[in-house]
Amino acid sequence: MAEVENPFLTSKVIRKPNTRDARILFLYPNERGMSTVPPSIATLSQILKNEGHQTGLFDTTFYKFDDELAIEDSDIVNQKALTHRPVLDMDDDDLHFKKTTRSAVADFYAAINDFEPDIIAVSCTETTFLRGMKLIDQTRDCGIKNIFGGVFPTFAPDLVMKYPNVDMLCVGEGENTIIDLANCISNGENYSNTTNLWIRQKDGTIKKNSVSRPVDINELPPVTDVGLFGEKRFYRPMGGKIRRLLPVETHRGCPYTCAFCNSPAQNRLYGGGDFSKGLSFFRKKNMELVKTEIENHIKKHNVEYIYFWADTFLAWTDKEFDEFIKMYSHIKLPFWCQTRIETIEEGKFRQLKDVGLDRITFGMEHGNEKFRRDVVKRDYTNEDAIKKIKIVEKLGIVFSVNNIIGFPDETRELAFDTIELNRQFNSDNTSCSIFVPFHGTELHEYAVRKGYLHPDTICAVSNSGESLLSMPQWDKKDITRLRDVFAMYIKFPKNRWPEIKEAETDSELRAKLSDEFVKTYWSKASGKIEDDIAEAAKGLF
Repeated sequence: MAEVENPFLTSKVIRKPNTRDARILFLYPNERGMSTVPPSIATLSQILKNEGHQTGLFDTTFYKFDDELAIEDSDIVNQKALTHRPVLDMDDDDLHFKKTTRSAVADFYAAINDFEPDIIAVSCTETTFLRGMKLIDQTRDCGIKNIFGGVFPTFAPDLVMKYPNVDMLCVGEGENTIIDLANCISNGENYSNTTNLWIRQKDGTIKKNSVSRPVDINELPPVTDVGLFGEKRFYRPMGGKIRRLLPVETHRGCPYTCAFCNSPAQNRLYGGGDFSKGLSFFRKKNMELVKTEIENHIKKHNVEYIYFWADTFLAWTDKEFDEFIKMYSHIKLPFWCQTRIETIEEGKFRQLKDVGLDRITFGMEHGNEKFRRDVVKRDYTNEDAIKKIKIVEKLGIVFSVNNIIGFPDETRELAFDTIELNRQFNSDNTSCSIFVPFHGTELHEYAVRKGYLHPDTICAVSNSGESLLSMPQWDKKDITRLRDVFAMYIKFPKNRWPEIKEAETDSELRAKLSDEFVKTYWSKASGKIEDDIAEAAKGLF
């Protein structure tokens, strides 16, 4: 029996060599047919396999649900609200994203019986938790223990543990926890003291263990198990084309403090820990490791497009940015990323374009300077935003802008400040999401304090549903109606605004204007789409 030091704990542990492999079945309760592969599960699966364990996956991405939990696919909503360029005039689901009407429950049963897991690991966000919970409830008779992990269990652990069929949850990052848990299972050892775990005891009480220090992301496997998801999941619409695409993580966490995001809460969660290496939650991956993962995606999975998985892609020092440019200049695959408007510099964007930047997304969120500063917690002037985005326009880089309406205390008039700001530049597409008060965010707490939201409300909708806030100054249905024509107010000339206002409540007129919008502003998207799809589909079926 060897004594080893677990780098994620503050003390040494005695670990036996694994007497057998543990079997972990991941459940990914995703209802977004066009979302990309999540790096978290791919990473967890790889480190488990490296430790000698076996992993399986049940992914609900391609299941069509028709029950009380079913939500309108946000990708479809985005298309209706003119957020994304259309890929085809016809429904493109038939090629890459067609959903099955088979029973997800029956297939999950079959996966459990076939794989015979020791534990089911449910990776969820707040929007997917209830779907995962229902699948666990409906297969509870299989007698398999489960663990829930992700941002929702991290920031609402008491609420998650109110569900009696949740056996365990992980608060914070899961890499260290899943390894220690699997090793204990394989050796028949007690795992009740595993860090980050909340465990339901036999008497119904909850054992709450401490949170271990942040993972050193440069010690994680440089090649992750993205193949676990299957080749069909490598395809995603991007700018009117279907791309064979995989994500690559460059940063984990974010240094900024937006009130609608839970990254600041991650920083607070880990900020109070006494961790020996002083790691913060915001970390940047070594460029050689980024290169290794990209090269593996190309050689093993034949990707044609890279999505850099980072809240703020340009949250690098000048030296780190130069390292990226040098590294990626030898790859030059087209890529997409997202960053903050404040990080725009002409010299850097010229270099990014030269090495393959195909599209970029900026978070604008709101167009009223005072509201953006005081409520959204993003402090920059509209003048500076316009100036910086004009740099990107001048360079001919395709960009999109993210906006949110329905913030706590926002009014329709304030939302039109966001529309007015977006009219000052020519984005390729403009997203408009309805604010979602996720647990762990500053604005969730604010909405609860104001009486706009019950504290136990689970945000099981993303930008596809009505606002979850009940605010006296702005009706929920009016927020949704504005979301559906938001892009029209931005792109059409102002003399069309009365017509657009009428279309907010006239679905027939809205459909007519939508068709005109696509033909007027996105006509170039249709060019050689059929050829693009045929090329992307090679080897899929």
